[in-house]
Amino acid sequence: MRIALQDLVSIHPALRGHPIEFTKSGGFALQRAGHASPASAEIEHDGALKTAEVEWTMEDIALLNVLDKHRVTEDGAEAVALAYVNSDAGWKVKRRLQRGECADWLLRNETGWLALEVSGTIVGNPRARLEEKKTQVSRCSLAVDRLAVVVAFDKPAVLAARP
Repeated sequence: MRIALQDLVSIHPALRGHPIEFTKSGGFALQRAGHASPASAEIEHDGALKTAEVEWTMEDIALLNVLDKHRVTEDGAEAVALAYVNSDAGWKVKRRLQRGECADWLLRNETGWLALEVSGTIVGNPRARLEEKKTQVSRCSLAVDRLAVVVAFDKPAVLAARP
């Protein structure tokens, strides 16, 4: 499997003109953790294990000194998660969900709709964070499927599960 961060705008047309450059944030977060493109990532999706090559355009790591590290982690996780769900099942962004909707993104593919909740970790226990995110996305009031994704940048790894 290939997760290409540099292709985010072309695979998710709704992100064109978005004020956050998710592609760069994803690259920064991975480089900050000591990875170079492409990086092999462990994927665990609802208990099934596989690997993926995460690709991005290398960035000038010195720019991290002026960026909010927390924001880079969160936006970077969203970049990896959005690229992953597209490569896994063809999900495409329709809109950013609003505060109180209990998820980050509303996506669509040929089979239906998905509420996606995303988080990123630099170090720590991504499994515990995944449980928190599964609980959160389970409260989404939209009549859609739900998925929580946690991106661990230190490994790197993508953990995805339905509530």
